[in-house]
Amino acid sequence: MNILRIDSSPMKEASISRELNDVLQKKLESQGHLITGTRDLYYDDLVSLGDKERYSAFFTPSENLTDVQRTEIEGSNELAIEFAAADAYIIGVPMYNFTVTAALKTYIDLISRAGISFNYTPEGPVGLLKNKKVYAIISTGGTPVGSEVDFVSPYLKTLFGFLGITDVTFIAADLTSQSREASIEKATKAIDAL
Repeated sequence: MNILRIDSSPMKEASISRELNDVLQKKLESQGHLITGTRDLYYDDLVSLGDKERYSAFFTPSENLTDVQRTEIEGSNELAIEFAAADAYIIGVPMYNFTVTAALKTYIDLISRAGISFNYTPEGPVGLLKNKKVYAIISTGGTPVGSEVDFVSPYLKTLFGFLGITDVTFIAADLTSQSREASIEKATKAIDAL
C-alpha cells in the first residue's frame, strides 16, 4: 500500500496523536507498506482558508476560471490529487471541543473536491475513492471515543463514506486527562493487533 500520513495537531513533541502516528507508521512499514507522503496540517502553507476567489473557483468549470481563481485553487488541487492517489491514510486526530481541529477541517474542505474525490450525479453525489483504507487515531482529554459527545468518529466516518472510503479503523487514545500512559498503552495494543 502507498500510504499518506496526516498529522493534525498543532503540538509537536507533546502530541499524543503524533506519537501514536509514529507507532502506527512503524507497524505498517514493518508489514511492507510505504509512507509515500506526509502532511503536517498546522505547518503546511497549502492548508489555508482562502477567500471568495478560491471558494468560487471550486464551482467554476476549469475552462472558465480566471487567472486569480486558477492561482487560488492550485494548492487545493495539489492536496486533493495527492489524497486521491493514496491507497491508505494514517491520520492523527486530536479532539478539540468535541470535534476535529481547525486545520483538519480546513484540509477536509480542500480535498473534498467534485471531479477529484467525488462526483455529482443525477442520483446524488458519488465518492470516487473506493477500495482505500483509513486508520484514524483519535486522542481525547476527557471524552470517551464512541460516546454521545464524540463528534469526531461519526463525522469522519460520514465524510470518508461520502468520498467512497468505507474501510475505516478508529484507534482510541481517549481520556488522556485521567491517565496519559494508560491511554497510550491501550492505543499501542490496538495498533499491535493490526
